[in-house]
Amino acid sequence: MKYHVLIIFVLLVVNQTGFSQELFTAQVLVNDFNENPIYDAEVKLYDTTGVFKFGGTTGKQGSFDIQMHPGTYRVKLFKDGELRKDKLIRLPKLEGRRIYNKVRIFVLYEEREHFTLENLLFEYNSAYIYEESYPILNKLVDYLLTNNDSKFEISGHTDAIGSEEDNLKLSQDRADAVRDYLIEHGVNPDNIVAKGYGESKPVADNDTDEGRAKNRRTEVKKLE
Repeated sequence: MKYHVLIIFVLLVVNQTGFSQELFTAQVLVNDFNENPIYDAEVKLYDTTGVFKFGGTTGKQGSFDIQMHPGTYRVKLFKDGELRKDKLIRLPKLEGRRIYNKVRIFVLYEEREHFTLENLLFEYNSAYIYEESYPILNKLVDYLLTNNDSKFEISGHTDAIGSEEDNLKLSQDRADAVRDYLIEHGVNPDNIVAKGYGESKPVADNDTDEGRAKNRRTEVKKLE
């Protein structure tokens, strides 16, 4: 089974008078696409010559803190003693009165080859994607870009309210909308196909609001 890792860092830069920063605290977080924390994952930071500098192992919250310096690092994730992926990040030394504050290094660790995109929201009975869904789609963009030798299916699913024909069209339109977003953000169009299944593949009953909500979903599946 292949494992896929995406490493992103975010930081907050604030002003502070008369301070030259050499060391700051960073939080390393490892989670999957649905924001579930990954326990007992080892993350190590190496300098560009391959010398180990900082690292730790995630606890039950999927995170740990480290004290680190500005610089360029290779961030490597290990699970069960095996290297899963590594990525280059750069935290330049800040000049003047700027400092790093609340630095977080996010590591996406997704071992599944078929999963649902949680928090992907569309306008009612429409393929219009709400802006609050962009973060999960941007995460998917990065995931696909780091796996550009593989092909994936974006599948749309609906509940059973309405006609089968209308639901099939809606699911296809929504899958197409996600594919279009991915392509607009740099994903190779040859690597992704969009498929609408309408109401034909429910994961829950359609007799309750809760069940229908589960059936209205967008999934990602690795094809090859």
